[in-house]
Amino acid sequence: MSKPDWRALQSQFAAAHASTGISPKAWCEQEGLNYSSARRYIKKPVKKTAQESSKGTAQKSAQNKSAQKTSKASISQKAEPARAAQKKSAHDPSTSSFCADLNAQEQTFVTEFLKTRDKYAAYKKAGYTGGDRAARMLHRKPNITRAINRGLEQLHKDAVLSGQEILRHWHEIAIADPGEISQMRRCCCRHCWGERFLYQWRDIDEYDRAAEKAINDGKPQPEYGGLGFIENDDPNPDCPRCAGEGVADVYLADTRDITGPSRRLIAGVKKSKFGIEIIMRDQDAALKNLAAFHQLAVSEQERELRLLRAEQTRLANEKLQAEIEALRKQLAAKNEEDEEPLPVAININVVDARVRDDYDGDFTAT
Repeated sequence: MSKPDWRALQSQFAAAHASTGISPKAWCEQEGLNYSSARRYIKKPVKKTAQESSKGTAQKSAQNKSAQKTSKASISQKAEPARAAQKKSAHDPSTSSFCADLNAQEQTFVTEFLKTRDKYAAYKKAGYTGGDRAARMLHRKPNITRAINRGLEQLHKDAVLSGQEILRHWHEIAIADPGEISQMRRCCCRHCWGERFLYQWRDIDEYDRAAEKAINDGKPQPEYGGLGFIENDDPNPDCPRCAGEGVADVYLADTRDITGPSRRLIAGVKKSKFGIEIIMRDQDAALKNLAAFHQLAVSEQERELRLLRAEQTRLANEKLQAEIEALRKQLAAKNEEDEEPLPVAININVVDARVRDDYDGDFTAT
């Protein structure tokens, strides 16, 4: 049973006493209260003088006004974050309707993941305190996965790649480390860490199955080099069976956990009769695109090839020019043969042979 609110009950009694003059005991019996317990709280109000009454009324009015202002301010303060969140949700895909079924911490996780694509960093920024395994488990929850997929769809609809973004994509593909996606590893053989370098088994069940099969086949019992074989452990350099080389093993990483430039390098995954194949984008093509953008020659051989092509073009132009000159000369000679003889103008200068009066008999050619 909850404790009575004696202050509220005293106010009710005061109002009833002012209107009817009822006594505290009668009022308690009327309300079903134990008077022996209520007498400490339910008392007749003390009569005040006119001055005290007016003073109290003024104080009460001031308190009411102050309480109203405080209440309005409190309501305004409480409503402001809600309005801000509502305004933010209109522009932020992480707080849109597809996050409606998530709590605040999960919404923060989705928001940070959409920004960085890093589940571990988003897990920490959301305020979780678990480890990497807890981050992976949260990321794979169905409602979280749905929210992330819807957020990515909304971001892709609004995404317009700029020139800078395209350069960044080329750069990430060019510098990505394929070793984060697939590896060829040298791991220990079955004898590397076995007792006295004998065949080591994973567990007792594996050994029992092998021993039972040997009995059924009429073969001797398999050798026992202990339990606890770990297939991705390092080779033992002293192993006499593999000489410390171990065995070759191809490892493919979980693409869900790959982030950064290596994630950009992955174009898809294909499963065929030969196994699983991870399709990667062409890093050489990305380097060529970057080199072409920055006007860099890819190699010395390419520069020599460009020079040879320029020289080939020059020689072809000279040969063509010589052929044009030869055709012009042939055309000029043919025109000379086909033309008719032109009339020749003969100019005869007649000199006056008469003797002048001043001739003295000496003829001198001038």
